[in-house]
Amino acid sequence: MSLPLVVTLVMLVACSVAMATRRIQLPYTVALVITGLALSLIRSIFYPDVDLGIHLTQDLLFGLLLPILIYEAAFHLELREFLDNWKAIGTLAILGAGVGIAMASTLIYGALRLFGFELSVDVAILIATILAATDPIGVIALLRETGAPRRLAVLMEGESLLNDAVAVVAYAVVLVALGLDSSQSQITASWLLSYIGWEICGAVLIGGGIGFLFAWLTSKVDDHLIEITLSNIAAFSSFLVAQRFHASGVIACLIAGMFGGNFGAKYGMSATTRIAVESYWEYLAFVANSIVFLLIGLDLDAGALLGDWRAIAIVWTVLLLSRGLFVGIALPPVIRLEGALPKGTGWVISWGGVRGSIAMVLALSLPADCPQRSLVLHCIFGVSLLTILVQSTTMQRLLRHFSMIGTDDDESQTLAQMHGRLRSWEAAAAYLERQREAGALSGKLYDSIHQELLSEQKAIQSEQKAMESTLAHLQESELRLFKRQMLHIRKEALKKAAVEGVVDRATLRRLVGEVDETLHELRLHQADDDNVEESATEGDV
Repeated sequence: MSLPLVVTLVMLVACSVAMATRRIQLPYTVALVITGLALSLIRSIFYPDVDLGIHLTQDLLFGLLLPILIYEAAFHLELREFLDNWKAIGTLAILGAGVGIAMASTLIYGALRLFGFELSVDVAILIATILAATDPIGVIALLRETGAPRRLAVLMEGESLLNDAVAVVAYAVVLVALGLDSSQSQITASWLLSYIGWEICGAVLIGGGIGFLFAWLTSKVDDHLIEITLSNIAAFSSFLVAQRFHASGVIACLIAGMFGGNFGAKYGMSATTRIAVESYWEYLAFVANSIVFLLIGLDLDAGALLGDWRAIAIVWTVLLLSRGLFVGIALPPVIRLEGALPKGTGWVISWGGVRGSIAMVLALSLPADCPQRSLVLHCIFGVSLLTILVQSTTMQRLLRHFSMIGTDDDESQTLAQMHGRLRSWEAAAAYLERQREAGALSGKLYDSIHQELLSEQKAIQSEQKAMESTLAHLQESELRLFKRQMLHIRKEALKKAAVEGVVDRATLRRLVGEVDETLHELRLHQADDDNVEESATEGDV
């Protein structure tokens, strides 16, 4: 099939799935994987000779899709929030990966051999190292959409970004240690220090230099098309240059994205340009995620995975256990140093360790002479599929269990019920008075019913008093929404005036920029209010 046709079909499927998930309670990324699995099954049964010509390869992921996903996430990651939580993020991404690999390797080796699987320690280490790469894209999207605590999203997003780089570096070191890398015969202390040091420090220097350069260039122009193009160059050049000089492309792209979002966008862009750039990267991330998760489903062979279902289930259980133990023991003291988090945070972070595209691509890049390569591939692919289908789909329920989301909807329903009861009480009281005036009720009967209504009225009044703070909160939300709607109407009116020739393009840009500045300030105020409310309700992990 031709590439334009394949891309068109992929985008058509992605849009169809996105529209369908708005009507059903299923994360978009999970729905894409399920759709990909269904299409793969249909192809294998009815069209076994058809090849779409596009697969989740190392070149596609690392050369095109990963820079987009990393830069977009880093662009929206507040540097202040990242630095405020660097201890917890570093503990999860660096120490957590190292301890997790050691713990999971031991448990995988022991558990699989206990259940009759013949494998070496080397294979157990390989499986644990590759699966150290967390990929909670769908979980992070859910945290953003549901209004979960902001700091929780920062921790998981920061861990995911750093963890990608740590897992790739650890994978390369393990290949050398196991003698599977032809370019390096053995591990020495000097090689290890220079390799890891340059992977990190070199990437920071390259990403920081490119990020600073393009953030500075952004401040010198005021054209959204040029500034979008500059952000593209910054994303891909930081990744590619770092890879070319054998540094970590993930870290370089991460640093460049944080420079772009925290300096270039804040101080070098007008509000109109900033909105255009953010919308552009949001769209690119949507496309990249669609391709990644759809190809995960398409490239999985469900029949082959079922043959090793016991090994997959064992490895998945071991990963959950090792991550849960580390998060439960090591993370709480670190988090308490930086401030409290809502109760249940440890459970959410443990359950949110979803695996995905990076783990699968690392598995596919294993040398052909890797021992028990088929078992390794099945474990990696099967565990990744389980984390996506099970952990991602139940995350919202877990968040609701710990009361981290859903309060606004619950409050709105409670308020609506209270208003309904009040209206029905008023109607009953008015009817009772009319019957008394008409002489249809005796005084004793009237007094009895009237007393019941008074008791009900007191209960409703008590409920109203308890809901005063909620009512004020909901009214503030409605007010912000109404203000945003009014500002958008003003923008449309200005654009219509430009089409009719009432204002010229220069005036249009200036006036629309003023409206966009006001919209941006509204968003900032809402984010500040949410942070204040979140900090007021936080407890222990």
